Amino acid sequence: MIDCSSSDGRLPDELIFDFAKLGFIRPAGVVFLSNLLWWLHYKGTKVELTGLGKLTPPLAFLDDSLFFEQHIGKKLHAFASPRSTTRPLVRIAHKDSHAWLETDLVPWLAARMGISEASIYKFRVCVSELFNNIQDHTQLEIGSIFVQHFPQERSVTISVSDFGPGIPQKIREEFPDLSDADAIVEAVREGFTTKSTPGNKGVGLDYLLQTVVSGNGGQVTIYSGHSCVRFVRSRAGIPHERMSGRGFCPGTTFDLELRTDRIEVLPEEREDLQW
Repeated sequence: MIDCSSSDGRLPDELIFDFAKLGFIRPAGVVFLSNLLWWLHYKGTKVELTGLGKLTPPLAFLDDSLFFEQHIGKKLHAFASPRSTTRPLVRIAHKDSHAWLETDLVPWLAARMGISEASIYKFRVCVSELFNNIQDHTQLEIGSIFVQHFPQERSVTISVSDFGPGIPQKIREEFPDLSDADAIVEAVREGFTTKSTPGNKGVGLDYLLQTVVSGNGGQVTIYSGHSCVRFVRSRAGIPHERMSGRGFCPGTTFDLELRTDRIEVLPEEREDLQW
């Protein structure tokens, strides 16, 4: 999360991001930073990226993820290319999202883990539901997604970021007194869903927790507004850790961390998924 506003709450006319000071970045940071730059551009703030001369490990990671190609129109180095462990940063419109999911992400995930596509059906539904939520709530029906496989950690991280008003603002239309963190917790409550579009299955964000956290033993982190909440599994159920602090996340960033060693391997039987 980042604080870009001035003392009176307004955005500055120009912002400089110094990448020379970047020491480390995770998948959620890739989509969050990308989404933030697009958001600032949409709001009329001029953005300059500096400190790009020395190819540090985090800069090389961003370059290979096609971050700079997206935001400054070119790679930092000609040899930069997507790594075998990633699906590079994609800014995708809702109308194209489900086709990308079926023809790109799902086959890649299955191949990376050496399992059938049927084995990751539940996770496919999770990402589909996030795309549907982007259509419901974003201002431009466009979201960013980035996926990283960590073989040594036996995990896959799927990070999705949207361009909407954010979960807290949406939830406070119904519950005006909730804090940002409380609004995020309310949004994942079982049974809570807007079902605002015909194609939205309306399974709700609690499906993420039941599938990724309860079923897989992974974790889900949600950044939105002035708050960040992480959901993990324990013997008591799915407790949450509020990591509220100074800063702001435009829209909502979802970080899904899956345990690859706990995915049930199923025979390959394609299921007809209608949206």
